[in-house]
Amino acid sequence: MNSANIAITGKPDTIIPLNDKERLAALFRYELLDTPPEAFFDRITRLASRLLKAPSAFVSLVDKDRVWYKSNYSTLEVSCVDREDSLCSLTIINGVDVTVFEDTHLVPGLLTSPYVSAPGGIRFYAGAPLITRDNYNIGTVCVIDSEPRSVQEEEKEILKDLANLVVEQIELRSLARKATRKHDELYTNLAHNIAEPLKEQQVLLGEALKSPERTNVIRKAHATVNVLQENLQTMLQESLQEEELVMHPQQIAISEIARSVAVEFEPLANAKQQELFFTVASRRELFVDPDLIREALRNLVSTSIKFTPKGSSIGLDIYESDGIYKVEVSSDASVLTKQDLRKVFFKYAILTGKTTGNEDASGMELPRAKSIIELHQGRIWAEPTGKESGKKFVVAFNVE
Repeated sequence: MNSANIAITGKPDTIIPLNDKERLAALFRYELLDTPPEAFFDRITRLASRLLKAPSAFVSLVDKDRVWYKSNYSTLEVSCVDREDSLCSLTIINGVDVTVFEDTHLVPGLLTSPYVSAPGGIRFYAGAPLITRDNYNIGTVCVIDSEPRSVQEEEKEILKDLANLVVEQIELRSLARKATRKHDELYTNLAHNIAEPLKEQQVLLGEALKSPERTNVIRKAHATVNVLQENLQTMLQESLQEEELVMHPQQIAISEIARSVAVEFEPLANAKQQELFFTVASRRELFVDPDLIREALRNLVSTSIKFTPKGSSIGLDIYESDGIYKVEVSSDASVLTKQDLRKVFFKYAILTGKTTGNEDASGMELPRAKSIIELHQGRIWAEPTGKESGKKFVVAFNVE
């Protein structure tokens, strides 16, 4: 029996590929990490286990420091393992169709993994990489056994086919998600730029029918039609554009980025007689693009200032709770309604609450912040604070 049917004959000095930043960006755009179990992926692992006659099978995603299981068909009661301990980390750097270890105990370096060296640990492993349309390896479909064994060419082809099915599914999900967001943006855009001017047009035409001085009224109506045409043309152009955010991540404390944002916006808050409080309970460093995160936090703080009355307080707070790193931007007296909170992340959303200092609000700041946070594998939402008219924006990153 061969010790390994792969290009790698031992554990390499590093399991991090040179293009790992770009690879992680490709992984994050699918928004799959830390999502609940789903029937499709569980069917894939059941099929892999049955067809290759292996007791355990996984759909794995290789994150920055961990390998997370979208589907776990095994007795292993964990959702992820350290990246350095996972054989899937070798699969994504191997450069072959299927990585196979017929007996892990015969491969130099693999016994350093506790999942290999433990009694009843991994003796046999076979994994096919999940290769995206732009040629990044983001994870695997793999099977394992506690006994060494060989693998047939037909079984390798099965793993490759299952991996291709997984990639096709997540690509379709990504397209569907983009289409849904485009629909939501189009709906709010139509309401903002077409429906409202149409109402004004109806009023003007009604006045024209009653007024003896119809010429001026008709001239106004004609101007409104021109505005409608311009708005519609702009919307059509925007619908054909798909902005691609590009990350340049590094290890950095978000608290320091937030501190600079608080200092920047303190004069603006003071001008509205608002108090801007900044508190830090965690200085953990995260792998993020500092410029994009700064932009997202600026948009959240700026929006809070705009929709908070004079004499009120705004908080920018950073802390950790139950393995979640959170950034909260809160207002003790926001004019945003509960209905507003449901749509503030849609482009051009028409909000019930109005800015409290006649500031301009384009409707683009919060959708942009949402895109940035989700690109970083984070979550963002708006909710009441539980104190009278208080509202807050919450950004959350999993850190465990």
